[in-house]
Amino acid sequence: MREPYPSHPLPLIQTDTTDAVLEWRVASDLLRFSLGAGRLLGIEANVPCSMAAFLGACHEDKRDILGQSLQTFLEGHIGAHMEICFPINGLVARTQLITLARNGAGQAERVVGCISAVERQAQQILPSARFSMQHLATPHSTQDAARLMLALNASGDGLWDWDANTNTVYYSPRYIEMLGYSAETFPATLRSWEEKIHPEDYAHVVPIQKDIIASPTHGDTFECTYRMRRADNTWAWILGRGNVTQRDASGRATRVVGLHTDISASQADRAHLEDMVRNDPLTGLRSRTFFTMTVEELEQNAVRPVGIIVADVNGLKMINDYLGHEEGNTVLCQAALLLRGGLDSAACVARMSGDEYTVLLPGCDRLKVAETLHELMQRFERHNNQQNRPPVLLAMGSACTENMQNSIANAIVEADRAMLRNKLTTRAETRQRVRDWIENHTFAKVSMNDCRYL
Repeated sequence: MREPYPSHPLPLIQTDTTDAVLEWRVASDLLRFSLGAGRLLGIEANVPCSMAAFLGACHEDKRDILGQSLQTFLEGHIGAHMEICFPINGLVARTQLITLARNGAGQAERVVGCISAVERQAQQILPSARFSMQHLATPHSTQDAARLMLALNASGDGLWDWDANTNTVYYSPRYIEMLGYSAETFPATLRSWEEKIHPEDYAHVVPIQKDIIASPTHGDTFECTYRMRRADNTWAWILGRGNVTQRDASGRATRVVGLHTDISASQADRAHLEDMVRNDPLTGLRSRTFFTMTVEELEQNAVRPVGIIVADVNGLKMINDYLGHEEGNTVLCQAALLLRGGLDSAACVARMSGDEYTVLLPGCDRLKVAETLHELMQRFERHNNQQNRPPVLLAMGSACTENMQNSIANAIVEADRAMLRNKLTTRAETRQRVRDWIENHTFAKVSMNDCRYL
């Protein structure tokens, strides 16, 4: 049975996907897991519906620090992206989180995540800023400092320590090695660091740090993400953190220490997650998440008119059963190609679920939407006149909202109902066409009495 257009917000993720993804609506604490995430974490039988419930299922002695890390992330103190590990069911799930929207106070409202790795071993769970900069700045003893250096080397972080009195910088061996340099090719000067920053990132890295060094009115700590040139001329993504530990009488920093972490792999995971959020991996169309965000943007900007076309593939179950799911996926991709190719670039064409597509047409009034629907139906019919591939048969319906009194959500409901009426009136014909093609091109005999094809 089809879900009605929602009484609560549309899921931002495709819940039936095998990709291990999750969605968190922070205000309501609604948490959704995809089918793939549930399987990977072993929570299919008892899926947590809130972050509170999910944290409650995590290892008891890690809950507080997980909660603190999430709160820091939600408040925006560590940017829009964070990697965090959830210990659950004897597993450690390394998860990339990304904020999609914040409220007026800067608090994250919608978060999606991708579980990038699962390990079956105990692992220390730490927030993204893995060492306290205050502890780094003021070790209690020489022995404490030695332990800290050992911990830093084990963690993969690089340490730097700038002395303004001598204008020299100590770069730890790990710092230099992570970029592929040697002590000779990376001298102990600020210039060694500054000249290797990517030109596009320089403006949001160096001036901010110079302001903090110049005066305590800009704070004593900083954190930024940017690219640095490696010795082989490739670019590494670096998470840089620093803390002013000493200032002179005028307030100018005389000593600053910090950490550098190579997060290139995390950036790749983030890019993958962002791509998954915006695009459907099978068809290349926009995702349900992107569609939902586009609807909200059109509403916020009071865009009218907006046309809607809802389409649903007919006969897909029969094709999957008799020709295989690979052929069924080919039909879904062909349907996407025909839809996208028949519309201009302003249209948002999204795959909403397994065999359902929805099209947003900003600026299209009711007449234009009807013309577009007619042209799409003719486009599909021309394609289906070719006999070498299974027919791609879509039930389609359209609607339009031309004023702000009628929401886009209501127009989607109207278009969906029109599509269902079209599906009902053409069901016998489309089933017969799919059956004829299968029987004419294979040795199979299709039973029309199978209730799964109704």
